[in-house]
Amino acid sequence: MFGDRFAMPLLVGAIALGTGWPASADQAARNAMLHPINPPGPAIPGISQGMLIEGGQLLVLSGHVPFDAQGRVPEGLPAQLEQVLRNLDATLRAAGSDFHSVARLTIYVRDYAPAQLAEIRRVRDRWVSAERPPASALIGVASLFHPDVLVEVDALAIVTR
Repeated sequence: MFGDRFAMPLLVGAIALGTGWPASADQAARNAMLHPINPPGPAIPGISQGMLIEGGQLLVLSGHVPFDAQGRVPEGLPAQLEQVLRNLDATLRAAGSDFHSVARLTIYVRDYAPAQLAEIRRVRDRWVSAERPPASALIGVASLFHPDVLVEVDALAIVTR
């Protein structure tokens, strides 16, 4: 439907969550394609309310879960979120990209409690940019697909191939 390239910009908007990550060869190209949108008024520090994508190809990442290479699930929310983001990073790299290209991130947390927000942000902020954080949503859910899984993350990213 869209072909190999987008003919017009796509605005990805949402409420958002917000440090550095390793640089890659075409980081500047991806940065030029992602434009944070933050309207005037109240805002959550360190987040983008929306992300305008200009160019590139859209990469849709399905829900990533905290299974490690041996099929084990770490204990605790911070360890599980770290594993999920490692798995998401592996998928991004397999597509020729990295976390610099993430335009939208959705985090689903089983039995979410507001007191967990600080630990979620601590882990997430090791993977996303403070200068260009993706549009994000944090959604509390009653359950996920497996009883040991506490967190799942899906995303939208751009690829510059």
